[in-house]
Amino acid sequence: MLKRGLAFLGCAASIATVFAAASCSSSTTACAVNSSGVAVCDTYASAYPYDYAYYDPVYAAPVPYYPVYVDTYYDPYGYSYVYAANTAPTPIADAAVGSNVPELLDKAHRAANAIDAGVRAALDPVGALMKTPPTQNGDTVVYGPADHGGGNYQFTMRRVSESEKRFGWKLEARAAGSSGSFAQVAGGTIRVGDQPRRGHGVFGVDCDAMSGADASVTCRGTLLMGFAHTNDGDKILNVGLKAYTPDASVAMPLDANVFAWRHGDTANRVRLVTRTNLSGTATDAQETVAIKLTWIKDVGVRADAAATGGDVAQGEMHVVSTCVPADLDQSHAMTETRTCNSDGSGCTGSSLSCASDLQNPAIPNPDAMASDPPAGMPEMPSEPAAMPDGSGN
Repeated sequence: MLKRGLAFLGCAASIATVFAAASCSSSTTACAVNSSGVAVCDTYASAYPYDYAYYDPVYAAPVPYYPVYVDTYYDPYGYSYVYAANTAPTPIADAAVGSNVPELLDKAHRAANAIDAGVRAALDPVGALMKTPPTQNGDTVVYGPADHGGGNYQFTMRRVSESEKRFGWKLEARAAGSSGSFAQVAGGTIRVGDQPRRGHGVFGVDCDAMSGADASVTCRGTLLMGFAHTNDGDKILNVGLKAYTPDASVAMPLDANVFAWRHGDTANRVRLVTRTNLSGTATDAQETVAIKLTWIKDVGVRADAAATGGDVAQGEMHVVSTCVPADLDQSHAMTETRTCNSDGSGCTGSSLSCASDLQNPAIPNPDAMASDPPAGMPEMPSEPAAMPDGSGN
């Protein structure tokens, strides 16, 4: 699965087009166009909320958006997800590639990709605005306005504290071609750590406001996230979904808590929630499925899921567990299905013979809103109570 990351560049940028010149209006900030055609301003170089070329050590490739994307597993088949169109960020399976992974891994992959679609909805306009030279007033830079998709966007970044290396940002939108007022559609803060592209902060997307300004945006609801990207390369995410869906025409809105921990380039542990039909149930009715997944490099993947609703009787939960070695070949996978009481009682112990590092089951709390992070997860960053307003506070 190709994941993307967020890291931190500068004042004005071009992703595909090299600009002959770019500058900030303040004489206190130096901007220079690098070899990739990106104009980097030194004051903001460590804190920009988009990286067009983060080099991911797992996928050995440049992949943007990294620190706020939810990772699941490394797929040796190269199975990825594509988007229906640049203006419709609905995640769909890449039919040209297909997948050979077990069902539960695929469900987790899709659930993560649905969240990442909301991240993309906010950060793609930021990437487009990086192609325009900004204006600067004191410790604030403004990119745009500029059209993207069906909207007209403006991106503002503020340096709140030089000594604390704290920054805030917001993305605003209105209909393309409009000269009316902007509505805020996304925002965040970061306090940069001891190394560039490390730190902690918050991130939020208001898909209702964004789709109200830009009719090409398909996501709905709100995505709020606390994130930490540590000096040793760990990434910890605490995500709250409020009536969120990447596309209301294909997926029901969902309230859920999602947790993710990427341990450098050696392991991912994640709790995800999705509404989907499990193949072992009686009909095609959708269940609410909480999944805990662990990927360990060169070892394999284990996923444990708890499903309620749909074809699952009230007071019960349908528990499915799968483990597969590092090749992820579903013909090498082991899967078992059990019916338990909804409080987790009445289940027999796992009989799967998984790799030693994946032997212990981790049955998730079936409540979509449960605070149920993966075992051993470091202290989680706090999810913001409301959309970050760009002030950095």
